[in-house]
Amino acid sequence: MARTVRAGRPSSIRGAIITPQDVEQGLYEGNPLAALIEGFCLAPAAGGDLESRPVIHVQLRPEATLSAVEADRLARLCQQGVRRRLAATGRCAGAPSEECPAVQELAIVLHRYGTGPFAAVREDG
Repeated sequence: MARTVRAGRPSSIRGAIITPQDVEQGLYEGNPLAALIEGFCLAPAAGGDLESRPVIHVQLRPEATLSAVEADRLARLCQQGVRRRLAATGRCAGAPSEECPAVQELAIVLHRYGTGPFAAVREDG
């Protein structure tokens, strides 16, 4: 189940404390495509070793239509920004931030407006 991070509390995944502010700043600061982002949520996803991996689901604005190349670029910019932010805050227990599994394994998944984990929000609102 996805948790809305922007309005939520910090999440701890694989020893890293990920705050809504870290995610938001990582997604938006210095990202030339940030205007395409409507919102985000964080959901841990189990890996093959049953360890949780941080996945940030990013909802695009209703009018956003991206080609596969543009979507890949946006996802990479978001991932780089959040990784940079998490590394800067040093919120990974027991390891330097650049070696932190949560920082290294962070994934970004883009969703059209009102789809994926955001579908329930759209139906309720």
